[in-house]
Amino acid sequence: MFDNITARKAKRRSGVSMAVSIILHAGAVVAAVAVSYARAHMPRHEEAVAVTFRPPSPPPPPPPPPAGHKPKTPRPKPVVKVTPPAAIIQPKETPKEEKLPEPEEEEEEEGTEGGVEGGVVGGVVGGVPGGTGTVVAPRLEADESTVHLKKISGPIPEYTEQAMEHEVQGVMIVKCVVTTDGTVYGCRVLKSLPFMDRQVISALERSRYEPYLVNGRPVEIDMTFRIRLQLPQ
Repeated sequence: MFDNITARKAKRRSGVSMAVSIILHAGAVVAAVAVSYARAHMPRHEEAVAVTFRPPSPPPPPPPPPAGHKPKTPRPKPVVKVTPPAAIIQPKETPKEEKLPEPEEEEEEEGTEGGVEGGVVGGVVGGVPGGTGTVVAPRLEADESTVHLKKISGPIPEYTEQAMEHEVQGVMIVKCVVTTDGTVYGCRVLKSLPFMDRQVISALERSRYEPYLVNGRPVEIDMTFRIRLQLPQ
């Protein structure tokens, strides 16, 4: 009976001691955590450190110049003297210009009214009696009905397209100058045919004829040509 009571008391004591031990351990852990937290969040006070600044040492003196070399002395600049320009003194009296004598005009020889420039001195108005000259004969008028000039060379008038379309046919009368060498120029139409005037004039002025002779000498003539135009078959 006493053994049971002693055993119960012993069990109660051991349970209480264990609970106390657990509580103490838990309190120690909580205290350690609180202390570490407080240290982490506490403001830190840094200690001030005294620093003494020393002035820098002066630079070393420049090395002495080498022996034998003297310092250069600056040369004085040359002084330039400015001479003022000499004053120009005008003479009180202006020298008078000497006039050269004018050349005497040569007397012109008197001419005769109606004379020709470059004529002979002492000539007679109207020419010298007994003189010779070439008289230009007037151009002769000729027609194919009275004069037949032989054609040496030259083209035949060609029909234009417009003249062929309009079936132009007939006789054209053209008056031209035939020179002493047989060439033809200055053609003018007396009787025209439509669309053919230029063709006929061009053919005549490119032609050449035997010159017309008077007393065995060739002369220029006004020749009237009759050109017959007929459509090609």
